[in-house]
Amino acid sequence: MPIMEGKLAQLVFVHGVATREGADYDTTVNNRTRLFKTVAFADVKTEVRNPYWGSVSPVIDSHVYATASADNAFSLNIRSGGSFPLGGGDIGIAEDDLNIASIGQDNANTAIDTIFCEVLDAADREARELSEDEVAAFAKAVDLIETDYGGSVFAGVDDDLGVAKALQDTTGDRSYGLASTIRDAVSAASDRVRNAVSTIGSKALKSYSPAVGVFLGDVFVYLKQDKARDSIRQIILKNLLEAFEASQKNGGEPIILVGHSLGGVILADMLMDPAAADLPKDFKVEVLFTVGSQPGFFAALNLLAGNNDAPAKRARPACVGAWYNVFDPVDPFAFRADAAFADVSDVEFDSVTGLLAAHSAYFHRPQFYARFRSRLRQHGVLPKS
Repeated sequence: MPIMEGKLAQLVFVHGVATREGADYDTTVNNRTRLFKTVAFADVKTEVRNPYWGSVSPVIDSHVYATASADNAFSLNIRSGGSFPLGGGDIGIAEDDLNIASIGQDNANTAIDTIFCEVLDAADREARELSEDEVAAFAKAVDLIETDYGGSVFAGVDDDLGVAKALQDTTGDRSYGLASTIRDAVSAASDRVRNAVSTIGSKALKSYSPAVGVFLGDVFVYLKQDKARDSIRQIILKNLLEAFEASQKNGGEPIILVGHSLGGVILADMLMDPAAADLPKDFKVEVLFTVGSQPGFFAALNLLAGNNDAPAKRARPACVGAWYNVFDPVDPFAFRADAAFADVSDVEFDSVTGLLAAHSAYFHRPQFYARFRSRLRQHGVLPKS
């Protein structure tokens, strides 16, 4: 349903695992919400709800992760001198020549994505909201990706300073005049590319244990049929009902749902059986996005609503108009959904990042907002550009 003049888009974002309240959480939510409103929906007014359910999960004693007592380094056997594995395929760049300029000449959108992910990462590290100029620069990056004009940024450029200058020259927009911010982001992006192919020792691998542990802990809390699971669903239900009531009050405004990680599983689970989730009979979702999520995996294990023992795929939830399942090939917590569900579109998302960084990086990347906006236009939620 297109958004008519005077109406809003109703967006509900359900977070995933390892999300806990505090200053960092507040900053992340504020910046992400701002990008959805300002960049993804552009001139269309949007009401965004961010239900928080992380407090339902218990705190895990960090001592359970202390499994390594020595630093016995070992190699992951990543090739040297060959092509660099990036997302869903290989880029033919020798390891010694790797920087963000060389990546950009082979895949401009991925390079732009990586640079502006660093801009958001810096804001998160500094626990601050994005500046107006940073948001404007991010929006320009989304436009470059959506129009496939990013290649012009890297033509004839071979170093970090050249990339930073080209970003400003390409648009002629003062938003890219954030000289130091952009230069720092370009430099950090090059460092990230080089680190992605470096040898990793046990110290680096040990740092993954807490994230994996919290991931599994949150999953087990939700899948266990008890009060904690009911509490999580009630928190999300409250926000879904608020979006539905606002939609109905204003003549049927479109509802868009985004679920990250376990948030996507919870949404899919509730939407597969709306009655059991206490959703209204006429509850409709224009577009559902599950991002870095596992509904296909848990459906294959018969752990979601609407399960059956037959080998046939489950139907897409009847109340959902379109479903996109977004995954990064290097995200260890992301799974395809089309093997378990019919009429769901799996969308591959390329990035230059490490294993666990990939799981949290989706909403820091211009590429995500460009694709998101394009899909909403495709389904008539947003007007054609």
